Order: sequence, then C-alpha cells, then structure tokens
Amino acid sequence: MGVEEHKENAPKKFRFAVVTISDTASRGEKEDTSGKFLVEELERAGHERVLYEIVPDEKMEIIGAIVDAFRAGADVVVTSGGTGITSRDITMESVRPLFDKELSFGEIFRLVSYGEIGTAAVMTRATAGIIKSSGRVMAVFCLPGSLGAAKT
Repeated sequence: MGVEEHKENAPKKFRFAVVTISDTASRGEKEDTSGKFLVEELERAGHERVLYEIVPDEKMEIIGAIVDAFRAGADVVVTSGGTGITSRDITMESVRPLFDKELSFGEIFRLVSYGEIGTAAVMTRATAGIIKSSGRVMAVFCLPGSLGAAKT
C-alpha cells in the first residue's frame, strides 16, 4: 500500500489522551502550558479527548497513565516531558518497553527542532511507537515538555 492510499484510508478523527510528565506540574508548583496547548490544538482539529493527566517523573506513574489512556479508549497518546538527559528524565525508559513497534518520529522531530533551536535539539530523545493489545492499536508520541516543543 502506497503513501496516498494510506492517507486516504487513515481515520480523519481520533480519540486522544495527553499525559504530561513533570514533577513540578504534578505537585501544582508549575502550570502545564504544553499539555494544555496540546489538548486545545487537538480538540480544535476536531479530535476527541478521552484523558488528560499530569504525573510525576516516576516509572510506574508514567506506565499507569499510558494504561489509563488505553483503558479510556485513546487511539493516540501524546506525552509531554521527561525526554531529556537528566537523571529524572525517564519517559523513554518507561514507555519504550511497551512498544510493539517503534516509529522514526524522533529523527524527524529532531530535524525540525534543529531548524528552530539549533544543536540543543540533540538533547531530546523524543520518540513514538505503537502499542497493540486486546485487538486494539494505540500510537504513542513522546515529546519534550517545553511549550516550544509542543508547538513544533
């Protein structure tokens, strides 16, 4: 199946979840501007929100939020945060083992980001993948936590 056929057959609307991964936002010490932006933009595009959650940078909290999104019926999950290189940035280590297939999203994201922020783009480990379970498929996109990254 070619690109055009994929585009033609792809769903035009989907159910989504946004999960923000941030110690400070989960404690209410910082507003979640990137997560709120993602929710607003996806809703504006006509997609249906089934979950919006803020969790700390903790492995079981992150995995639990992905499971919550699946149980809520999400077709797509967008995470925001925890993709950097500090010791608390564990989104990739938490989410990657859940993937049945990893997508090449990270490379494209870094390429676009490089044009916007220069060499700092190499510090993100943004990625995406597909999780299959119970006859369903859910795509997960892991983004950096900045508002700029969410806009990109």
